Formats: sequence, C-alpha cells, structure tokens
Amino acid sequence: MSTLDQLKKIIAKVTHSSEQDIAMNTPLKEIKADSLHWVQIIIAVEGTFDVEVDVDSMKKFVTIGDFVQYIEKTGK
Repeated sequence: MSTLDQLKKIIAKVTHSSEQDIAMNTPLKEIKADSLHWVQIIIAVEGTFDVEVDVDSMKKFVTIGDFVQYIEKTGK
C-alpha cells in the first residue's frame, strides 16, 4: 500500500470522511478536522510510518502531497 493510500485511510478513519475525497492535491484546509483530529492523525502517522512528525514543519504543509513527501523523506 502506498504512503498516500495509508495516509488517506488514517485521515478518513479519524475524520469519518471518504478516502475518495482525499488526493495528493487536496488542501489540508479542506480536510474536515479540528485540532483533536490532527493530534489523532499525527499519532497514527507516527505509529504507522515509524516517523516523528515535527509540528512546526507540518504547519508549512499546504496539501496532502506535502504531508506524503514529508513522511517519505523522514520515515525510517
């Protein structure tokens, strides 16, 4: 399963949304998630990808693609 597919699955599960609504170019602002959702997403991403998500770096992400690239670049 690709990084994008796994991230879509995590986001969809946490936010109770459809994976089909999430793509590489989807702006993070369009994800229906509050701050608690994002904490849950980050925890799930860290566990799934064995990566530590730097919240300051994440604040610079614009799209899901930015998040995917970060995971692939910093993952172990």
